[in-house]
Amino acid sequence: MSQYAVTVMQEGQRGEVEALMAASFEKNLSSIFFLHTPTTLIVTCNDQVVAGLNLDVFVVNRRVKMGYLGWLYTHSEHRGRGLAGMLLEAAIPFLRDLGCTDIAGCVEGDNPASFKQLERALFSRMSLGEQIKRFTCGLPTVYRHASRFFDMGYFLWHRSLDGWKKKPQLEGIQALVATLAANLILSLPIILGWNVPALLGFTFVQDTRLLVAGIVLSLSVRTASQMVVAARAKAEVTYLGWDTAYLTALLAPLLLGLPFPVPGNVYIRGSHWSLKEHGGLLSQMALFSTCTLALLCVVIPNAYTLLLLLLDTLFSFYPFCGFNASRLKRAGRWTRLLSRVLLLACTIFLLLY
Repeated sequence: MSQYAVTVMQEGQRGEVEALMAASFEKNLSSIFFLHTPTTLIVTCNDQVVAGLNLDVFVVNRRVKMGYLGWLYTHSEHRGRGLAGMLLEAAIPFLRDLGCTDIAGCVEGDNPASFKQLERALFSRMSLGEQIKRFTCGLPTVYRHASRFFDMGYFLWHRSLDGWKKKPQLEGIQALVATLAANLILSLPIILGWNVPALLGFTFVQDTRLLVAGIVLSLSVRTASQMVVAARAKAEVTYLGWDTAYLTALLAPLLLGLPFPVPGNVYIRGSHWSLKEHGGLLSQMALFSTCTLALLCVVIPNAYTLLLLLLDTLFSFYPFCGFNASRLKRAGRWTRLLSRVLLLACTIFLLLY
């Protein structure tokens, strides 16, 4: 490990770091890349940049100065050698010396490798309620720097450097009830007719009772079906609600008169698992969930269930990575094909209904 050294990036190394970033991530993410020379840590080996961690330091409010853990990347030939841990370990004292009171980073819910690194460094998930309490009116500033307004299924992992304590994130049935309530509240512009299409004389959701039933039943059966598959595999899982996507779920009813599901998801508990070992189970959970949603769509035709089925089937890309489509994407071709056939059948059924 002595061959590697962690340093602050110099301006002359920017081009090399940018090239490494471009090789490490999908091209569609390039619009949200950031790279700040004074706060980017890199790992060098034989004068070559082989890994990096882009940090963003900014003031949130009068009591919070944030050190945000941004893009973390490693050269393909140097992966598996603990470089991510080295960078994170170096980042904490580095940010403390810059006067940061908080450190945070966003991680997708099916990324146990990152969870493990963060847990070792005393980070934990931060609920939306605790974010509001800690960041107050500075929460939009955090979301803007972290590109979080529309991400779905990414969790904010947080560590306080000034002794502030936060309550743990809700899990299980409590989190599901909170998510149900949030989805119902955010659908009020449709239920009450307070939306732009309704004001113009158009109504896409004819029966609001079906909408309410669709929200409650969709989230319930989607969660229960995944729990059943996990139980059969004797896997420890838990339900977690999301802390973002609520802005989209508010704008869609107001501007379009249509609901936007923010369903949360069922996740494997803890960090001692891997996608290589458990990816098949996650795909099975996603497929069974898709089948139950398709059945529900036929039994109780409603816009919410159809839109959730659409998101869970086709939307696997950023910022929609938390939907089950990302799990189906990792499955075989026939699994993806089956899920899309179900979606097509439900869409045709509702058009003819």
